[in-house]
Amino acid sequence: MIGTPTPLTGPPAALARATGSVPDAVGSITSTRTLEAIARLGSIPVAPLQIEVEGGSTLVVLAAIATFFLALVLSVLVTYRFVEGYRRTKARPILLLAVGMFLLAPAPMFIRLLVGNVAAIPLSAQLLTTTLSELSGLVVILYVVYSR
Repeated sequence: MIGTPTPLTGPPAALARATGSVPDAVGSITSTRTLEAIARLGSIPVAPLQIEVEGGSTLVVLAAIATFFLALVLSVLVTYRFVEGYRRTKARPILLLAVGMFLLAPAPMFIRLLVGNVAAIPLSAQLLTTTLSELSGLVVILYVVYSR
């Protein structure tokens, strides 16, 4: 029957008995210590931490977010190194490489972070903006490479 918990058998039941846990309405194991702590809170409203994701499991989505932020940090560091090189040598091509690198990697990432959270901006405009930034970065880098 839908909505009725199924009795735990096998390893989950052994784990529940060993840890003093009880199954909840969907058969998951909830620690009795957690239930006691919630009961002690009384009337204090507590919102459980719940993460809902679309497009994959929670682990895959969290890995994608972590990878995005790692790539963002690395691209900013590479751009910063180009800026340091320019400040040290005052060579215009290194400054253009810094601008091109910024337009190629960090700028589209920042645009995705800022614009992706605004519902009023259509997806096509978001994609066009990030693609134009990447294209501009590549054009600037190619200009530096082939200008001599």
